[in-house]
Amino acid sequence: MTVDTQAVAAVYDLDAERVVIGALMSSPDLIDEVAARLVPDDFYNPRHGDLYAAILAAREAGTPTEPIALASYLADRGDLTRLGGADYLHTCLAAVPVAAQTGWYVNRVLECAARRRLQAAGVRITQASTSPGMTAQQVADLAADLLQQAQPRAGELGMVPLGDLLEPGLAAIEHRKATPAGISTGFHDLDRMLGGLRPKQLVTIAAPTGAGKSVFLTDIARHIAITQKLTVAMFSLEMSREEIFERILAAEAGVSYQAIRDGDLSDRDWQRVSSVLGPMSVAPLFLCDDSDLTVRQIKTKCQILRHRHGLDAVVVDYMQLVRPSRRCNTEQEQVADVSRDLKVLASTLEVPVIAAAQMNRNPDMRADKLPQLSDLRGSGAIANDSNVVLFVHRPDYYDPESRPGEADLVVRKARNAERGVVTVAAQLHMSRFVDMALPEEDA
Repeated sequence: MTVDTQAVAAVYDLDAERVVIGALMSSPDLIDEVAARLVPDDFYNPRHGDLYAAILAAREAGTPTEPIALASYLADRGDLTRLGGADYLHTCLAAVPVAAQTGWYVNRVLECAARRRLQAAGVRITQASTSPGMTAQQVADLAADLLQQAQPRAGELGMVPLGDLLEPGLAAIEHRKATPAGISTGFHDLDRMLGGLRPKQLVTIAAPTGAGKSVFLTDIARHIAITQKLTVAMFSLEMSREEIFERILAAEAGVSYQAIRDGDLSDRDWQRVSSVLGPMSVAPLFLCDDSDLTVRQIKTKCQILRHRHGLDAVVVDYMQLVRPSRRCNTEQEQVADVSRDLKVLASTLEVPVIAAAQMNRNPDMRADKLPQLSDLRGSGAIANDSNVVLFVHRPDYYDPESRPGEADLVVRKARNAERGVVTVAAQLHMSRFVDMALPEEDA
């Protein structure tokens, strides 16, 4: 059996590499443009990669890059003989057909480099899949990470002139007249303040232990999935899926969570429960209650879900329970690692990621108890990475006589949106927060 070599895609092209090196020596004005697209490791031949790096270094130092000057520059560094001598520089120069066609050869080098990265990723995935020390989930996580790293880089500069943004930008503004800018949280005044939840945002919801951050997070998840019928991936590292179901049922039906938990429902309660079963049964809310997850594993599950059902939002409860993807020596390093990875996750999936976070005990020592960004437990990185930081503040958490049944949603950080306070009703006996203007029959 013979192999048709013409049908096998090349993973390197030495002629194209020589043309690129030669073109940069003959036309120095091309260097900056090519440098925005190629890195030395994109060259298959190490000599070409080193020559390319030397050209960039010479350019940075203000040294001419034509063959004679470059040969002198390499000789001064002791690299000329190792890289083929002056004769090889002239060989590369002679390989250039037309300088104006350099872009084609640059794209060729990029294409081959991308194929080599994918080939190497395939080898590592194959090796991992046969390793007795790795589980199937670990292999899948590694594969997702390797393939993400091996993605072909854009062959273009990646920048656009302002004028090219006018038509799509004005169309987007016009579209907003009838369409909300972001996904609704279910809280009218909060939506007005933030403009909804936007793609690529990391939204952090913080509160002290037991103050209702998981309830509020679940409120957002159920509103997006049940009311708006958008697909949500919810990762709960603390509550079981059964507990989440019961809390959602109580909140949707407007019945006591304790009654549901104890199975002590009145006839009226059962009527209200029955009325919400239909919408709940078709809601695209997908729950994971694995208590031992990394962001990489969350990402893998989200990618599979997006492929099968689409994906509009990711909810994580809560940040300090997610395992870091790297070895960390302190809690601060661990939280910073997870926070950064969640922000990258939001950008990669192009959906809002809403994550709960714990607070430290600092408010206990302040007279007004109002939360500040410095109250986020574990790391200041959370405030830096988050597009929005919202605190659930219940005055009656600290003093039972202070505004019982109310909660303030305190927005301390909001990029491109308002900061401020929204007051809502805390109906924790029904495992929910609601707008103050809730219809009387649901109160």
